[in-house]
Amino acid sequence: MASYFSDSWIKTVSLKIQNQILNKDLELERNIAISANITKSKFIATASHDLRQPLHAVNIYLDLFEAQGFNPKDRINFLQIKKSIHSLNAMFNSLLDLSKLDSGSSDKLQKPFELVELASLLSSTYTPIASIKNIDIKFEYVNSMIDGDRLLLQQLLGNLISNAIQYSLQGMVLVKFTTVNHCLHMEIKDTGCGMDSQALEKIFDEFFRVDTTRNMHDGLGLGLSIVKRLCKIAHAELAVRSELGTGTVFNIQTQYLTSTLLNPAKEYDRDVSTHSKNKQEVLFTTKYIAIFEDDPTIFDAYQKALSQNGFSIISLPENSAELANQLANINHIDCILSDYRLTSTTGDLIIQQLRDSFGVDIPAIIITADTSPQHIQLFSELNINVLYKPIGYSEIVDAIKSLLFKNP
Repeated sequence: MASYFSDSWIKTVSLKIQNQILNKDLELERNIAISANITKSKFIATASHDLRQPLHAVNIYLDLFEAQGFNPKDRINFLQIKKSIHSLNAMFNSLLDLSKLDSGSSDKLQKPFELVELASLLSSTYTPIASIKNIDIKFEYVNSMIDGDRLLLQQLLGNLISNAIQYSLQGMVLVKFTTVNHCLHMEIKDTGCGMDSQALEKIFDEFFRVDTTRNMHDGLGLGLSIVKRLCKIAHAELAVRSELGTGTVFNIQTQYLTSTLLNPAKEYDRDVSTHSKNKQEVLFTTKYIAIFEDDPTIFDAYQKALSQNGFSIISLPENSAELANQLANINHIDCILSDYRLTSTTGDLIIQQLRDSFGVDIPAIIITADTSPQHIQLFSELNINVLYKPIGYSEIVDAIKSLLFKNP
């Protein structure tokens, strides 16, 4: 009996020791995985920063050219260069979306909105792209009020619609909104090339692209990985089915509650008309833009673009003392446009100094190649809008107008 209990005790102690060793091994593997993920996110942020800076300059320089002045052959070459640059911009934006989602610093905003707003934005964005390939894109829905994050849905559906167009040579893309269990349900169906079961198991992996369709798309293979992350943020269920040579269907069941509306279309049209009128009034009453940019060529490009759009440009020094002296002679500033990394300071400090001087939270935009999570959080806390390089100055003009319209 003593021998039996002795053996049992030894086995119990042995199992306990083995269990402790196993737990330590699992904890070590977990820490290694977390460290690898952090390292990956830092690498993406650092690499994109170093590459965005020169690409941003290329975008600015290209926008300075007037394509109408080229002969037909040079104009074709120029447009091909711009097309390639736009593809690079899209890739960097995908990397930025990925790093923001991984860091948990992506914006989240849940509030009621009309479904027609989302559908109209998606239609105006992707119908022209689909028409170039002679693909019909249809949106089926009954307008209703959605209690959810419209911007998140816009990004999520944008990735799926873009994929559907890219991988379809003909036919149509259908985006259908319905209500299931009182919540918004979305279906995106295409008549594209489809996928086999093996590819279907990997499509949400980062950087995965189906070998047979690589010539149809210049992306990095991040779109569906971003979709999966967005669904997780929204606590939405994501399902996909596909048949090679026939097409693919994505179904997304959200937890966003829906409610019916009475005569919503007219109300939306009236709001759009009023909003457009207000925009024109704001455009003519707010004109003074302070620019902080230490690259003379890029500053000149900004100045030219904003001047052409009816804004007055104020050039101010970075030096704190000199800046304070000049601000004493300026009545007001309507918007601040600043690079983040300047010669002797940073954009957030410059913006704060101007806001303190006027005692007003002046609308501000920082243009940067830095996508690190701490800076994303910093700009959000300071109520500073951010544009990420590379970007053309036409997009900068649109961003300034949009910001001023929100802050008349």
